[in-house]
Amino acid sequence: MIKISFLLNQKIIFADLNKKPNKMKKLIFAASTLLLFACSNNEQPEQVTENIEVIVTKHGEEITEDGALTAAEYIAQLQGKDSIEAKLMAPIADVCQKKGCWMMLDLGDDVQMRVTFKDYGFFMPKDAAGRMAYIQGVGKIDTTSVEELKHYLKDANASQEEIDAVTEPEIEYVFEAIGVIIKEEKLTTSGDAKEEEHNHDHNHNHDSHEGHEH
Repeated sequence: MIKISFLLNQKIIFADLNKKPNKMKKLIFAASTLLLFACSNNEQPEQVTENIEVIVTKHGEEITEDGALTAAEYIAQLQGKDSIEAKLMAPIADVCQKKGCWMMLDLGDDVQMRVTFKDYGFFMPKDAAGRMAYIQGVGKIDTTSVEELKHYLKDANASQEEIDAVTEPEIEYVFEAIGVIIKEEKLTTSGDAKEEEHNHDHNHNHDSHEGHEH
């Protein structure tokens, strides 16, 4: 009797050639599948690298991030005082869509603070919402009139219904900044697949160019 052995996953499988052909075909097919799977495992995994790109823009007077308070620390220091000079950091919730002449910072717990800029000497990018802001200047709690609130809503492109709904002044956190730093983080990826795709596109374009030459 003739026997054939296959060494797979450290096990030896014996095939009896005297057995029925259909059983032999099934055994050989199973062995071939395992061998192909073993070969595929030898391929190198794709290398993908994630990078965080930080984009920083500065507006107004030159300031630094050093010593910036959190929103909670700022609120605690302001309690019981008419106003304070401070530097703090908080995410931008909204920006004036007319000129960028004010912005709203998210202080947490559904509390926002309106930030204007000293002497209207500088403005914010209108697409800055969602980025982190570091501001320095003077902050306080103040009353904003109905007229001012309606004006701010118009600047934010609010609907007429929202504007008409304002009938009373509001007490809110306000801040006049002398300088602002805006930081934005962007996640970028790079890897073998992207490089291969780039090379493929380059070669394809090159071949197409040669094909059209006369």
